[in-house]
Amino acid sequence: MLNPMDAAFVPLNLHSNYSLLEAPPSPGEWVQAASARGLPALALTDHRLLTGAVEFYTACRKAGLQPLLGLDLELNYPDGPRPITLLAAGEQGWPNLCRLSSALMLPGEDEPCLPLATLDAHSTDLLVLAGNLGDPTGRRLAGLAEAFPGRLYHALAAPPGGREELQYQAEEARRLRLPFVAAPPAYYLLPEQAALQRTLAAIRRNCPIGRLAPQDVAPPGAWFLSPEEMRRQYGAIPGALEATLEIAARCRMELPLGQPFYPQVPLPPGLSPQQALRQKAEDGARRLYGHITPAIQARLDHELEVIAGRGFEPVFLIVEEVLNYARRSGTPFSSRGSAASSLVAHCIGITGPDPLALDLYFERFLNPARSTPPDIDTDLCSRRRDAVIRHVFEVYGADRTAMVGIINRFRPRSAVTDAAKANGLAPSEVRALADALPHAFWARRDGEEEGGESASAFAELSVAYTDPLHQRIFQQAQALLRLPRHLSVHAGGLVVGPTPLTDRVPLMRSGSKGISITQLDLEAVEAMGLVKIDLLGIRGLTVLGDVAESLYSWQRTRYQDPLEVLENIPADDPETSARIERGETIGCFQIESPGMRATLRDIHARTPADLMVALALYRPGPLQGGLRDAFVRRFKGEEAVEHIHPALAPLLEDTYGVILYQEQVLRIANQLAGLSLAEADLLRRAMSHFDPGKQMITLREKFIAGAQVHSGVPPETGARVWELMAAFAGYGFPKAHAASYAQVGWRGAWCKTHFPAEFMAAVLANWGGYYSQRVYLSEARRLGLVVRPPHINHAAEQFSVCYPAGEPVLYMGLDQVRGLTHRVIERIRRLRPFSSLDDFLARVDPRRQEAEALARCGAMEGLGNIPALLERITPGGWRAGQPALFEMQTESSGDWSLEQKVAAQQEILGVSLEAHPLELLAERIQAAHAVSTLEAISHPGQRVTVAGLRQVSRRSRTAKGEWMMFLTLEDLDGLLDVVFFPDAYRRNRSALQAGGPWLISGTIEIDAEHGDPVLRGERVTLLK
Repeated sequence: MLNPMDAAFVPLNLHSNYSLLEAPPSPGEWVQAASARGLPALALTDHRLLTGAVEFYTACRKAGLQPLLGLDLELNYPDGPRPITLLAAGEQGWPNLCRLSSALMLPGEDEPCLPLATLDAHSTDLLVLAGNLGDPTGRRLAGLAEAFPGRLYHALAAPPGGREELQYQAEEARRLRLPFVAAPPAYYLLPEQAALQRTLAAIRRNCPIGRLAPQDVAPPGAWFLSPEEMRRQYGAIPGALEATLEIAARCRMELPLGQPFYPQVPLPPGLSPQQALRQKAEDGARRLYGHITPAIQARLDHELEVIAGRGFEPVFLIVEEVLNYARRSGTPFSSRGSAASSLVAHCIGITGPDPLALDLYFERFLNPARSTPPDIDTDLCSRRRDAVIRHVFEVYGADRTAMVGIINRFRPRSAVTDAAKANGLAPSEVRALADALPHAFWARRDGEEEGGESASAFAELSVAYTDPLHQRIFQQAQALLRLPRHLSVHAGGLVVGPTPLTDRVPLMRSGSKGISITQLDLEAVEAMGLVKIDLLGIRGLTVLGDVAESLYSWQRTRYQDPLEVLENIPADDPETSARIERGETIGCFQIESPGMRATLRDIHARTPADLMVALALYRPGPLQGGLRDAFVRRFKGEEAVEHIHPALAPLLEDTYGVILYQEQVLRIANQLAGLSLAEADLLRRAMSHFDPGKQMITLREKFIAGAQVHSGVPPETGARVWELMAAFAGYGFPKAHAASYAQVGWRGAWCKTHFPAEFMAAVLANWGGYYSQRVYLSEARRLGLVVRPPHINHAAEQFSVCYPAGEPVLYMGLDQVRGLTHRVIERIRRLRPFSSLDDFLARVDPRRQEAEALARCGAMEGLGNIPALLERITPGGWRAGQPALFEMQTESSGDWSLEQKVAAQQEILGVSLEAHPLELLAERIQAAHAVSTLEAISHPGQRVTVAGLRQVSRRSRTAKGEWMMFLTLEDLDGLLDVVFFPDAYRRNRSALQAGGPWLISGTIEIDAEHGDPVLRGERVTLLK
């Protein structure tokens, strides 16, 4: 049993892994170690950043320890930076730490130092621990003492055994009449972790370990000293250890966890936020529904009451203002997530689907029984999203607005790469190690043959490289996994505060975007009382926006703006329905993958509601659980719809007895068992998080009892219904989210049906989505569209559609010509049209290589055949300013063959527009009775032959050291994953090394983990 006197001190200078690349331990590991030693409190003082503060604070409270929050930073003195430690010691301590850390990190400098004036301006409720600051006279410490009266301590620290140095420091403190305290810095838990700390330092400094300077690494002996070691080190200095307890007593403070920090919104005179939101919601309801029925009014009143009880009105009003700006600026947007469950949100125009028509529950979005705030997530056109975000910063204030930060952590490839570089491996050796590790797709399959994942991500490498250096690299890489590597920007999360954000959270500059981001991640930001607004960019909306702009440009008298084009797309269109039912949806948002297209065909999807079903079905959960197949069988009448109890029939009627949406769990709990919608949502959340805790047990008992009383369901049957709900709650898809995405998918299919040229041009201009560009080009040709390479007289910078002779022609963008400079592109577009090659060369003045590339890829079609153009461009054929003595003999020789044109375009444009490589081999493919990838995935368990090109491939060793290969095959209809196990790989190795295209025969299997179709390759034939 611990003696209380053994722990009579508090560690005041601990660094966690949130001192990025400076220390290995997590905040939780520090807390666990302190608790094991019986310490009453501990201080986290990460270097410059407060990223780990909330995690540390929460872990301390859970362990019954007192958290002290602080910060290590450098002060800017004329002879260089000098370190100090700050500790929060009162109400203003935490805000001032936030302001000081933000002052360091917002300028975006590599090694920031804090000016003394900035420290002085934010010194309230802070304690300072400092050494002599590089000044033996003590003047600098005296200056700090004036700024921090009674709050400055001389920090005593020296390597283990350095007791004479500590005595000297204590004497210096006495001479200056300053209190002193034992404050040894700790960067790792155990002495043997010093090597890992040095590796982190080498990664941070981007140099080998052997080149590190002493100041780059932690000081000697910077492990977590035990109570015995602390007494041995500081016991001879009276008061040094006792002062740590004194400081802990002074630093009792509370983080404002859970205290709302919601933004303020400009309001019309005389209106409160509650009144303004009600007025907007009721006005919107009249606009949408004609008049407000008693049912609509009751729903609005209920929602507004819950919103008011949580004080969320400003969040709704800000999102409304932001999306009104998006409308004014022509930025397409769509709701996502559960916000579409709110009638208030729908009425004020921030969500699209009608929650009344779709029978959506408000509690799925905002549950009054839940303490966490909801997210209002919005998808925006990806090209215009940054302009909308800039608007938020400008309107609400740059000091009150920030993007949410995310913590990027080491993964296997980054861990082994950085560890290898730190240990001095050559770049080629580093690349070889990284290339031997799987990407995400391959990682999940590597262990399948052997029946599970490897214990270590580097197990295969450890077998292949057995020398001590590589073994050390792999051990260090394993230790690096999941450690924070750097902070970056959340995909779309934005927070707005009522006052400067640094009153509540620390900020920093994002290196990639150059904007303010929070140092805290999303979970910590929400714990600190801020509400995140998600503004996410998606290409599907960019495509729709581009199509809408094209259509609006012809029909300005019909539409007020481009967005009205999209808003007027009918929800009932027979031609669009037929396209969707046939699965001809390549290019359409969320409904273009091979598996999704197969699902559309299987369920004969024809409406937006059918798209909702397909989106909910084609997900890992339903695929793994066999739910999709059961739904399809029941839909086709191949399997009877059976219910555990007749009372479930009306609740699951529209999904053939299958629990497909999360809202259905709420409906069963509410209507079958009589639980309130708030309780039903708590039940859904507990189930979806597989939470077996006390709340789950209580809800289960209440559900079973309620089902018996409310619907006459026997307890044993009620228990079976509960198990059914629990099994599918984790798979369940929010119906509100499915409705939002179905709307975007339907609009895309409508555009493709009625305006295929504009739609495919927009898809290609935005670089597609699921597939490679080759597939979209093939799809355009399949639609009967003429697709041309970039042309100097017609092409835009990106893919575009023109009507040179009244019929649509798709031209690839000039920006895709390899080696063509922006200067030449700009001059081409400004100076055209060009009547001849000489006219083009004289006025544009391209480099010879640029002119040759344009001629070879077909961009000068109509000005001569390719051989004649190249002959004129070659040195001596033409000179700037030299008049042509005779017209160029454009037909002096035959033109290139189709194969030559395909090869040149493949080289210069990255893809051929003359023909897909497989189209040149159509007769051989047909003779081999090959099926398309789309058809192949419809035949699980059957042997098929497919033809295709390599999109990406990777070899991997099994645990037995045998080689196997993973390959993604592409054909005219899509993609298919192929796996060659060792025997098959050995038989087909030479053909696979040839690069394709290939005929591959094998058996279609279903990935047991993710439900995806995979071809188990058996035989490969090279197509040439």
